[in-house]
Amino acid sequence: MELAAITLYKTLVMVILALTGIFCYRTGIVDEEVNKKLSELVLTLFTPVLLFTSFQKEFSDELLSGLAVSVVLSLVSFAVIWMICKCVVYRQNQDYAAVEHIALMYSNCGFIGIPMAQGIWGTDGVFYMTAYVAAANFLLWSHGIIVMSGKRDINSLKNVFTSPTILSIVLGIICFLMKIRMPSIIKEPMDMIANMNTPMAMMVAGINIAQADLRHTFKKRRIYWLSFVKLLVLPAALIGLFYLVPVEKDIKTVMVLATACPAGVTGSLFALRYGKDAVYASELFAMSTIISIVTVPFMMLFC
Repeated sequence: MELAAITLYKTLVMVILALTGIFCYRTGIVDEEVNKKLSELVLTLFTPVLLFTSFQKEFSDELLSGLAVSVVLSLVSFAVIWMICKCVVYRQNQDYAAVEHIALMYSNCGFIGIPMAQGIWGTDGVFYMTAYVAAANFLLWSHGIIVMSGKRDINSLKNVFTSPTILSIVLGIICFLMKIRMPSIIKEPMDMIANMNTPMAMMVAGINIAQADLRHTFKKRRIYWLSFVKLLVLPAALIGLFYLVPVEKDIKTVMVLATACPAGVTGSLFALRYGKDAVYASELFAMSTIISIVTVPFMMLFC
């Protein structure tokens, strides 16, 4: 109950930040072009710095073991999610199935999951969330592109290894294992930059929601069903599975939280790139994000 209450409080804080983004877009303070720049700033600077600083901890066998467990549970999570997704979308038209598959399988663990983990568990939560984020990035830029394009794209795999997110995680792990700590004169400004991740990420999420035609979206029954699967069925399946796994509770809860996050905005970008229905992808993102205000604390109650 306490975790659910904390999550609800943090969710409401996130909502206020997202509403600020909506206000900025509606009043013309920012437009779509500015939002793209803000999104790039979060993805290429704020989030990578946050991920790197989360590894600036005193080395311990317990933390190393927890990180290894996080990696294994992340891969197990995606395997379970993949099987459920295939069952949900198999009757759909191929183009719509691709959009739905990406929306269901890859959550907004970067923009929403990391800030939530940071708010609930601090740097420890981000530390364990990095395993899920890394797995999501590898799969999204490999499996995700294969699903969207219908063909294998070797160049996309190269982009995975050079993305700021993956580079920051790799560099952070190296520093953690080699016990390299940043001096205070560097660590302090990096912490300040990392702290900007949450407000900026949620404002960008709010701006993305403001761009969607919600009146049209609310009339689509299929989107409600997909949101139900994404926000309740998938995390519930992991809760049931992880109940049988004898590992630290916080690690399992972070994995469930990452899965319980709404659809990622990357689905819209991929849909645009590969000629799929980008409007439909944006609607899935917007609807699942709105509904997640209620469902994320609800799922944490069961954790």
